[in-house]
Amino acid sequence: MASRREGIMMRGISIRAAATGEWELVVGLLEQAGLGTSYGDLAGTTFHIAVAEQVIAGCAGSERHGDTAVVGPVAVLPEFREQGIASHLVQAALTRARADGCRLAVILSTFCASFFCRHGFLLAPWSALPNGMRASRAYQRHEGEVPMCMTCDLTKGLHTWVPPSLH
Repeated sequence: MASRREGIMMRGISIRAAATGEWELVVGLLEQAGLGTSYGDLAGTTFHIAVAEQVIAGCAGSERHGDTAVVGPVAVLPEFREQGIASHLVQAALTRARADGCRLAVILSTFCASFFCRHGFLLAPWSALPNGMRASRAYQRHEGEVPMCMTCDLTKGLHTWVPPSLH
């Protein structure tokens, strides 16, 4: 059974908050997953990580702006994909956002829209974002990339996401 510090446990994979000393490992994972340095300015981002075989196999970041949480980046190493890790990481980020009092979660792109829709996100125009978001680094990193983003109302309770069967 997983200890409280380890977080969620699934067949040899644990999901937990990243520790301060794991920052470089998270950045390395983002680069290995093909996200390169586009997320180089991640000050203020809190990460959840998936640890498998003593390797950080995946991560999901979230950055809080008032009562809004910007979710992302989300990445899983290729050899650990198709195991439900990204879904568990996104759910961990949303749970943390709710616990921190956030009312809205935002994905500042439409990349992998069908994946995020399974977690309660809906397409929305950038103009629908709260005014306080426009001054955030996250907003400025993605501004003008696409006309749409994705939002998730965190006040509507838990979503009906069911984790995939882990064979």
